[in-house]
Amino acid sequence: MLEHEGKLYARVSDILKPFVNFAGISQEVLSKKASLGTLVHKLINEEIEGLLPVASGKELGYVQSFYQWRNAVNPVFIESEVRYYCDQKMITGCIDALIQLQPEEPAVLVDFKTSVQESPTWILQAHLYHYLLTTNGKNPAKRMLFLKLDKEGALPKVFEYKLDVNVLNRCMQAIQDYWTKW
Repeated sequence: MLEHEGKLYARVSDILKPFVNFAGISQEVLSKKASLGTLVHKLINEEIEGLLPVASGKELGYVQSFYQWRNAVNPVFIESEVRYYCDQKMITGCIDALIQLQPEEPAVLVDFKTSVQESPTWILQAHLYHYLLTTNGKNPAKRMLFLKLDKEGALPKVFEYKLDVNVLNRCMQAIQDYWTKW
């Protein structure tokens, strides 16, 4: 939950918790992985904003993987690390980036991942972020890119999701379920 302007919003990550199973993974390992992901996102955002990020530990390969992708694709970054809110559904989410790949084409949502493998929640997260962008007056592309950054610095694996009404309906049901249980 996140409070904003006196109102409580459910985070996209809160809505997706029922779809994630971390059984068998220690809390210490989960905390370290979450800290690493947060640091990688911070460094990528600093790079996008034209600052000089310094990566030197386990995050280095992931950041180099981002550089490999950026140099190969040459996207125009429209925004990064922007939090959106929806007062109708009382949800919030912070997108990693919105990019332009081709002039005159809609902006594409991009999310950076440090996970070992694709999660079944990524497609749901993509749809929820797309929904947040749309309800905030953006007109994003109907495709969304999730980049599984490589810990050794190689090109990331790209997962492309296309807007699907059935997946979006599943997301709307997940929001309703969240608030019913809350």
